[in-house]
Amino acid sequence: MEQRTKLLDKQLLDRLFSNDYAALLICNKRFVIKTISVDSVISPDSLLGEPLEDFLPADILQGKESRAIAKLDKLGASHHFLISSHPMEQGKSFIDRIITLQLLPEFNLSSTQAHNIVEDYKDTIIKNSPIFLYVLDLKTKIFSEGLGNYAQLLGYTEQEIKTMPDGVYSFIHPEDIPMVEEQERLLQQSDDRTVVPVEFRLQHKSGDWFWIQVHSTIYARDDDGEPLIEIGSIHKMDKDREAERALQQKDKYYRTLVENSYDCILMHDKNGLVTYISPSVTRVTGYTEEDLLGKTLEGFIYEDDREDASHNLRYVSENPGASSVVERRIRHKNGEILWIESRLANHLDDPDIQGVTINFHVITGRKEAEEEIHRLANYDTLTGLANRHLLQTCLFRDIESCATKNSKLALMYVDLDRFKQINDTLGHTTGDHLLKSVSDFMRKCIRTGDTLARVGGDEFAIVLPNIDAPQAQAIAERLLRYLKSPIKAGPHRVQTGASIGISMYPDHSEDAEDLFRFADMAMYSAKSDRNRFQFFRRKFSQQETKRRLVEKKLKVAISERHLHLFFQPRVDMVSGKIHSVEALCRWDDPETGSIPPNIFIPIAEETGLIHELSQLVMQMVCQQLVDWHNIGIDVPIALNLSVKDLKYFDLVQNLGAIINQYGVSGKMLEIEVTESAAMTDVVNSVKVLNQLQEFGIKVSIDDFGKGYSSLAYLSQLPVDSLKIDKYFVSRLSPNFKDHMINHNIIKTIVSLAKSLDLKTVAEGIETPNQYNILKALGCQMGQGMFFYHPMPADQLANLLKREARLAKSTVNQ
Repeated sequence: MEQRTKLLDKQLLDRLFSNDYAALLICNKRFVIKTISVDSVISPDSLLGEPLEDFLPADILQGKESRAIAKLDKLGASHHFLISSHPMEQGKSFIDRIITLQLLPEFNLSSTQAHNIVEDYKDTIIKNSPIFLYVLDLKTKIFSEGLGNYAQLLGYTEQEIKTMPDGVYSFIHPEDIPMVEEQERLLQQSDDRTVVPVEFRLQHKSGDWFWIQVHSTIYARDDDGEPLIEIGSIHKMDKDREAERALQQKDKYYRTLVENSYDCILMHDKNGLVTYISPSVTRVTGYTEEDLLGKTLEGFIYEDDREDASHNLRYVSENPGASSVVERRIRHKNGEILWIESRLANHLDDPDIQGVTINFHVITGRKEAEEEIHRLANYDTLTGLANRHLLQTCLFRDIESCATKNSKLALMYVDLDRFKQINDTLGHTTGDHLLKSVSDFMRKCIRTGDTLARVGGDEFAIVLPNIDAPQAQAIAERLLRYLKSPIKAGPHRVQTGASIGISMYPDHSEDAEDLFRFADMAMYSAKSDRNRFQFFRRKFSQQETKRRLVEKKLKVAISERHLHLFFQPRVDMVSGKIHSVEALCRWDDPETGSIPPNIFIPIAEETGLIHELSQLVMQMVCQQLVDWHNIGIDVPIALNLSVKDLKYFDLVQNLGAIINQYGVSGKMLEIEVTESAAMTDVVNSVKVLNQLQEFGIKVSIDDFGKGYSSLAYLSQLPVDSLKIDKYFVSRLSPNFKDHMINHNIIKTIVSLAKSLDLKTVAEGIETPNQYNILKALGCQMGQGMFFYHPMPADQLANLLKREARLAKSTVNQ
């Protein structure tokens, strides 16, 4: 016994053995493992090994109550016991709880010895307990025993209680009276010696309310069976009952949220073993608790993602407070592959959780949509090659890589000879077969890491990084040898040929656009003789001189504010009303005349003048908002920021200062950033755009669809709308062979925007056909020559005034 109980709290043992107990039971979670008996009614072996659930009242077993009066059939039906449960501190030993049994004397309150029995009961059992017994005369509503304890509990004298109109019932909280009445109803209908518990509030003489727990039974009835005498115990509860109820309700609330959540929730312990799964895990993945509990997640994850997932799980588990958001694939129980987005968080140090939580939801549909928009926007549907947009992205990437390695790059432009003649004589189907055959061969000619793209009807481009001019020439010669030979095109064999232009980085230029232009120029030079290649021949020409002159003049134009703004309205596609306007920077040079933005803005970005230019545009926009407001016009203005603006450390501070200087509301401003700019550095973009939104400024993604954006990143950006790139809009006409492809791209973008709760703006609308298609697809706003040309501020003001007058007259009618 000493060995088994040495881990018990000594004070607890002293307290237990100082009371008059019949037996003490030492228990683990499920069974009695030791019985210490001091009463002949209970032998040491009578309850040894007995399952707790077979003899303990349910309320004690579940921890709802700590004591109760009950019969123990295994010890004889004629005996009643006061059963008390004393939980032990978890994790300190194998002992889960100590149970004490106190044998209650059998007595009949109608006998002459009732008074002595009650006194004896009080003296021997309850004296050292936090409860007291009472005997209640139900006719007088006064305790014949226990009134002194009751009066002391309430702060009254016994005489004061006796004079109360409802006796001992006078102190019950009005809201709790129904609970007391329900207990009395149950007592009236119960067998004698049946104990019915109830909890309710009493009011102390000071006015404070406190909770008591009452266990009652009927010991005497009249000839009609109506209760006369009730005996029971009263226990003042130290806990805050209201707080406990609130906690229970809160626990139920959050459990309901978890169990009915669309998100799936898993938890694993420090060893990586699953300890909990929400019901939604089974609904979504097919795995049950039996499949996962006590096991690792390795078999749950798709094989190709398993190594990365294990590394991620280990990182989060080994770093307290760490969290991670990832996308990966898992296997459904039926073998299907699912994409999920999951958030892992380490709560191992939290004593209430002690685990790593994983919240995830299925994003298979979204990933498929991403892949589809990526394919439609970046690949040629006929040949499967990269299109112009993807080629540009790859060229930018490879230029940066070659700059780092100090190596060269070749850009090759290939144009098939006689292709139009083949199409016209043998048909477009044969032409399509020819393009596929050419594409297949060209793939074989390039290396891993090179990029082959179809950039036009019969035009191809190849990016060849880490290559010198002789190596590029060898590839061009191999292509020409194949292309001048008869090529199988469906049922035909046709002979075509090609003209190839080549530009070299950094020999000819370090700029991607220049390399495209130079390769194109070289290709046209080669085309004069056909079936040959030509390197670009660099001449320091007037164009270079002009570029330097533009840069010099631009510095002066910005400092002396020689630039001005035009505004192009954005129109609601349904109502036709102007919703907002886009600010477009214009430059009229006194010597050379108008210089278009596609000339001076790239120069500003390359030279670092873009920050000063953007700040000037912000100031002009805010000034225009003030000027319009003063004449009763309030229309939001959108302005563009470049990728270099987003990386400028003073951007947000400068914009905030300008807004405060002019006293305009941020809600009247909208910032447009291109898709490629936003995705260049997602972490920085999220930070900057969130700071802009703190001013109330809206954010649009411009030229959406030109690049490839992971929607997981797009969903993190504080974006309000997507502007569909005008390239797709321009090719909606049936005159274009790929018009249905562009139709589907726009349809997909609009659908994705709706799913992300974003607005859509189509730019570059020029024809009624484009307008009708975009409106039918659900695009919300439009911009382009079909509605309005860009115009000066005063012209736009007159237009807005006229629109306001028309709206007012319509309302008055």
